[in-house]
Amino acid sequence: MIYRKQGRSVRWENGVVVHVSESGIAVEEGEWFRCEPAPHAASGQLLAAPRGEGLGVRGIAVERLILTEGEAHHQYGDRQWTEHTRRMHLAMTRGPLRVLVDRADFDFTQARAIAAVLAKAELTERAAPPRLRLAPNITAALLPHLAGLAPPNVRLVQTAGGVDGYGNDIVEAVNDWPNFYRPSYRTRPVRMPHNLRLECSVREIDRDRPIAVALLAPVDGLVLRVLVDDGTRAFPATVRVTRIDAVADEREWYPYAAGSFGAEMML
Repeated sequence: MIYRKQGRSVRWENGVVVHVSESGIAVEEGEWFRCEPAPHAASGQLLAAPRGEGLGVRGIAVERLILTEGEAHHQYGDRQWTEHTRRMHLAMTRGPLRVLVDRADFDFTQARAIAAVLAKAELTERAAPPRLRLAPNITAALLPHLAGLAPPNVRLVQTAGGVDGYGNDIVEAVNDWPNFYRPSYRTRPVRMPHNLRLECSVREIDRDRPIAVALLAPVDGLVLRVLVDDGTRAFPATVRVTRIDAVADEREWYPYAAGSFGAEMML
């Protein structure tokens, strides 16, 4: 079976704008997989170049800011579909601390709030509070790591909606993930859960608990290095997820793995 992809994107990285067009073809025959650039560039009008903006928080340096907007046209056999994407990756620093922000839009509201916490944070790591809330952006990054490891009091669910790397409908599922993820035409799709969400019978969140507002490093299994705000002070801490006390109903989609819905979580 033949898969074709044509797309264009505009990427803004620390003041430099890069226009990218891609056109490729991949052939799958049983265990055999081959891919190569296609002879024609992607068609269609280039999108307006995104632009970064300052955070306006004293003492915070923007180490890296990448904004990408793109459109891609896909065909697999008789199936055709189009994807429009926006992505933001931001790394902010203060002293030895580096905060990571990833979003599926160009909204800097969350980044400014995190920068304000980083600006007042202690630079020395402290022990994590015994009871803690995780902000939705952290939960979203954690969910792909919970597949097969989620505690028994929660349920990890693939949310229906959209199409996968073969153009099949993404369906509701809780295990034996039926859909495939294709990050590029250069790689064979892999079976992976899409649009993950976490459900828990307890949905009430204790607002008096300290909250982890951002990641200080990529998630490592069930270990999180986070920036904690307890209301009076902020500090870095390392948390190992061994239990989940509650998960809120309100969710926001984030571009981790094949997509996940972050919701406020209580540990």
